[in-house]
Amino acid sequence: MEISIYDLIFNAGSVPKTVIIRMELKKMNLETPDVPVYAVKAHKEIVNSIDGVGGLGIGDGAPEIVTGSRDGTVKVWDPRQKDSPVANMEPMEGETKRDCWTVAFGHAFNDQDRCVCAGYDNGDIKLFDLRNMSLRWETNIKNGVCCVEFDRKDINMNKLVATSLEGKFHVFDMRTQHPTKGFASVSEKAHKSTIWQVRHLPQNRDIFMTTGGAGNLHLWK
Repeated sequence: MEISIYDLIFNAGSVPKTVIIRMELKKMNLETPDVPVYAVKAHKEIVNSIDGVGGLGIGDGAPEIVTGSRDGTVKVWDPRQKDSPVANMEPMEGETKRDCWTVAFGHAFNDQDRCVCAGYDNGDIKLFDLRNMSLRWETNIKNGVCCVEFDRKDINMNKLVATSLEGKFHVFDMRTQHPTKGFASVSEKAHKSTIWQVRHLPQNRDIFMTTGGAGNLHLWK
């Protein structure tokens, strides 16, 4: 059977695992990949992005997976709970559904606190507080958000990087939130093409790399 893989992650655990996405969510044991250890019909449309946290040394709390889809929803899954998400962030009734392109976990520094950041095709960035089940903050960078990533998932929020279609990336200081202005940020025109990915160096979170649509890799500090 042929399937399209839109995103893939490896998450820590007692055995090697990966997650493969179509409209379904499948968690595989790479030592016996024929049968998924967890599978669920995750969304009504294509799943664009996934991320994981928890487990062995990657953030405190339950091992969870977050998915973002073209159907406009962001869902959090616990592989120990079958068939239904533990959290479902979807547009309010009457609100336009935007294509969610990217999701990322962060703020997982204890057993209770955890956040999910989601980026959308219209430039929206939304930060969901999973402890309080609320929208903590939102902004718009005026261009489709291709990738978001915290500098580290397992610490109190420090820095968030968001990349866009127009070749810019935005760095948000997540340590202090102003009641009306949100988080301070800086932006940089980094590529002449879309920035598809940003990844931080685990050994030094001040260093990160962006990948451009023209094949460029840029290293930043």
